[in-house]
Amino acid sequence: MGEQEKENWKLKLSRRLKGYLGILIFIFALLTSRLFFLQVVNAQEFSKQSAENRIRINPIEARRGDILDRNGQVLATSQPVYVVTIRSVPNQDLDTVINNLAALLADPELTPEVIKELIKKNPFRYQSTEIKRLPASDPAAIATITRLEEHRQDLPGVNITEEPQRYYPYGSLAGHLLGYVGQITQQELEARKEENYGINDKIGKSGIEAFLEYSNADGQEIGLRGKKGAEQVEVDAANRKVRDLVTLPPTPGDTVQLTIDLKLQQTLEKAMDQVIAATKERNPKAGGGAAVVLDVKSGAILAMASKPDLDPNDFVNGNFARKQGYYNDPRLRPLFNRAIQGVYPPGSTFKPITAMAALDAGVVQPQDTVYDGGRYWKPGGITCWAVHGNVNLYRGMAVSCNTYFQWAGELAGIDKINAVAAQFGLGEPTGVVGLHGEARGILPSPAWKKEINAPYWDRWLKNQEERIEKKYAGLLASAPPEEKGKLLQQKERELNQVRAEYRINFNFNTTWQPFNTYNTSIGQGDNGYTIIQLANYIATLANGGTRWRPYLVDKVIGTDGSLKKQYQAEAAGRVTVSQDVMAEVRRAMLEVTRGSDGTAAFLFRDFPPDLQVAAKTGTAQTGLAGDDKNSDFYGLFVAFAPYNDPQIAVAVIIEYAQHGGDSAGAVARAVLAQYFGLTEILNKPFNGIAVE
Repeated sequence: MGEQEKENWKLKLSRRLKGYLGILIFIFALLTSRLFFLQVVNAQEFSKQSAENRIRINPIEARRGDILDRNGQVLATSQPVYVVTIRSVPNQDLDTVINNLAALLADPELTPEVIKELIKKNPFRYQSTEIKRLPASDPAAIATITRLEEHRQDLPGVNITEEPQRYYPYGSLAGHLLGYVGQITQQELEARKEENYGINDKIGKSGIEAFLEYSNADGQEIGLRGKKGAEQVEVDAANRKVRDLVTLPPTPGDTVQLTIDLKLQQTLEKAMDQVIAATKERNPKAGGGAAVVLDVKSGAILAMASKPDLDPNDFVNGNFARKQGYYNDPRLRPLFNRAIQGVYPPGSTFKPITAMAALDAGVVQPQDTVYDGGRYWKPGGITCWAVHGNVNLYRGMAVSCNTYFQWAGELAGIDKINAVAAQFGLGEPTGVVGLHGEARGILPSPAWKKEINAPYWDRWLKNQEERIEKKYAGLLASAPPEEKGKLLQQKERELNQVRAEYRINFNFNTTWQPFNTYNTSIGQGDNGYTIIQLANYIATLANGGTRWRPYLVDKVIGTDGSLKKQYQAEAAGRVTVSQDVMAEVRRAMLEVTRGSDGTAAFLFRDFPPDLQVAAKTGTAQTGLAGDDKNSDFYGLFVAFAPYNDPQIAVAVIIEYAQHGGDSAGAVARAVLAQYFGLTEILNKPFNGIAVE
């Protein structure tokens, strides 16, 4: 290489080195300025972000308000439980943590696969997923918590908090009216998105728990649900709490005092359990029943029961999963509140309505007699359960004579019967305060019969016509031309035949017939009412005609002891039936419990003479498919007492009991004995029942 070439090469190299040096100086300056920006200019901001990454705000669950009976006895409260949750943290092997947690919990129902599924179902992945609840009072649970705490280093993201959990000290007692709480659903979250609910929250699902969950009317918050608190804590990289920073305590929910009496409720349910058990020995289909006890002067519910039992504890302590076969039984339906949702034929408990209709219309007088030879003599008349000879209102009610009430019902007419029944609240929800889901019931009438049956027969005709059209379309398609005329004539004859059959069936089944009145008059046929409707109608008759709206809640008390809401008796209507007519019917109902042939006389013979009970027994065909109309019956009983100054009304049904008097009547006897403090009667076994 020549000298000139060497000089040129050195010059190029020098230029390149200077370029590289410039680039290095630029990069160094850029890095220096960036470091200055991060460490000096934004130091405070990044320091704040770093601190926030170590700080968690955890909600503190509020204690639900207590539910009390009318005397302050606790029916629902809360107890502390440990709640184990899991939450994903950075650099965490979640599968390993899940396996460790499952092993330490040692719960065969909480396998790693189950825990993963729980996490997967959590729609809010940034929130902790609840894995298990452990009662703080259980030594085994405390041992499990201790084991988890000892292995904290193996459980990053697992947290243990103490929360209040709903507890019902009397188990299944009053379970249907108290209701239960359960995990909030996505739909409920959406519906209450303005009320600050979270995915792990519990919410009232039925009964009082649902009715008074929470409301904000006129700016006043009221309900069993309290306000959550919050704690600000510092955590380490594994999401373990290092120290507490700030705590805002929760506010407990309001206390709700009910109108029911604990002792009366216990007596009612124990008597029902004993009667149902005895009934089940005779008929395996038995197992259900319902009862309502009302204050006749206000409509306050003193006791209410539905059988089979519902234990609200099962829905918060994990037992529900083990009892799904019981709660999902399609025949017994333990979740179904028979007292307000079950619609039953009233049987002879409807007869006081028929009596009032006939007397108020002036077509029958109390002393008018009719001869019962064992069956109402008109076409379509229904048999009586015995031959009673000459009967008037008083004896007809006492012996529950079907013939007498068919005769009275026919004279009064279905329109009058319906008008009286409607005034007493039958066939309409009572509007009970404290419970949701009340059924309407069925008060049959000519208009109702047509409305119900006309669509069925219209569909029947349409189906028959379509069947014939389809049949002849195929025949005509394959028939030779000379046969088509004959086929068309035959098709028209078949169409005319089904249309004639339709007109006969339509007219008969949509037109009110005399036998419909006979059936309605004695509480059979299409009659169907809830037990709370029957109790309320008897209470209305007992108090002289004021139909009160039944209510279950007495008052709501704030956490500071202040009265936040007082529920009052509310009149839902006033009947127009005359006072004289109601007095005569009440007197007739008294005859049911007196004398030698009253169908309920045996129930109250040992009651004090000054404590007279007016009542009506009922034995109703179930009307259900598959039941034997000659052997499958519901036993019903309605009553009020004392006769001279009514205070309490009761209605009871025992499913598949043979007779109302010795089944539902025995339950009513125990309730009345408890209410009036007849201790000796309560202690004395009656039909196998001793409730003390």
